[in-house]
Amino acid sequence: MVDQNGTILTCTVSKGRCQLGEAGDSLEAATLKALKEKPAGTILGPGHPAEEVSGFYRLQEAPWSLVVIAPGREILAPIIDFRNYYFLIGSGVIVIILLLIRSVTGRTAAVIGEVADAAQRVAHGDTDVTLMTRRADEVGQLVDSFNQMVRQLEEGMRLRQALDLAMEVQQGLLPAAPPKVRGLDIAGRSLYCQETGGDYYDFLHFAEWGPERVVVAVGDVVGHGIGAALFMTTARALLRARLLQPGSLAQAMRDANRLLCLDTAQSANFMTVFLLLLDAGRRLICWSRAGHDPAIVYDPLSDASTDWIGEGMALGVDELQFFEENQASQWQPGMIIVIGTDGIWEAENTDGEMFGKDRLRAVIREARQGSAADILQAILDAVRGFREEAPQLDDITLVVVKIVD
Repeated sequence: MVDQNGTILTCTVSKGRCQLGEAGDSLEAATLKALKEKPAGTILGPGHPAEEVSGFYRLQEAPWSLVVIAPGREILAPIIDFRNYYFLIGSGVIVIILLLIRSVTGRTAAVIGEVADAAQRVAHGDTDVTLMTRRADEVGQLVDSFNQMVRQLEEGMRLRQALDLAMEVQQGLLPAAPPKVRGLDIAGRSLYCQETGGDYYDFLHFAEWGPERVVVAVGDVVGHGIGAALFMTTARALLRARLLQPGSLAQAMRDANRLLCLDTAQSANFMTVFLLLLDAGRRLICWSRAGHDPAIVYDPLSDASTDWIGEGMALGVDELQFFEENQASQWQPGMIIVIGTDGIWEAENTDGEMFGKDRLRAVIREARQGSAADILQAILDAVRGFREEAPQLDDITLVVVKIVD
């Protein structure tokens, strides 16, 4: 027990001492200083843990303070033991967490590695890849998504191969080159907006007809893709077979239409056709239309263009439809006959403006001095230049016939 000045009033040891800190003990000196500044506290001596610990408390009943100095190990032992226990438990928990993280990340990395290896195989063309789903978490969802992607990719590849085959077959049905007919210069081309399309053109120049007679056919099936291509192939075969038989163009249209209507009763498909017959020996031109846009004819004598029209609905609509055959009144050298599909004049630029038939007529007139192939290319170049960056939205088919003699 000490007073405010550190005078020892009573103590349990060293009864000969009178003043706290008189023996030069740093802990007692620090305790004396502290008890003058605050009513209670704890002071740790030197060492780690402290060799001695002092505690003091100022009494309220008298101006004295109770000071206790005890060995540090005895006082701090529970705290040190708790600290060591806490560090031990904490370290164990951290180690367990790290092991769990390593296990989870290791399994995740292994699955991701399997996905990466499988993706490499798919990238090299091997689509026979299926990963086992062993987890129900996000990684398992990743594996399921990968398997689904591979199945869709495989299906897309099969579809692509089918489209490539269909395109190859359809391109094989188009004329490899225009026929050589005395007095005529002929050119034709089809540009599809997809792998396959419903447009077509054909040149019929059979040996039994003689070297001076040819029939030009241009058609446009509603829609695009494989369905339109198959319908076009059927119509082409029917028209070819019928034109080999005796009869007019109108009769060929009628018979082909009746047969097509048997197939279109449920499908609602139809096809527009323009048939043009040219006989250089007889200097004869006939045509028949089945709902197709009129041919544009440039006359060098009048330096103007006219349309060759005629009655007739699209093939595959009405089994009893009547078709008309028309005959040109003249055979004039320099005359240019252009038969096309609506993909030409309905081509749009980036502003939504259509190319139109007036521009087409102007291009024909400007290119009139060239060959049929030159005129055809001039038209295609004009349409492509008009579209600029706009995509081709419809099939384009074009046949140009120029009378040179």
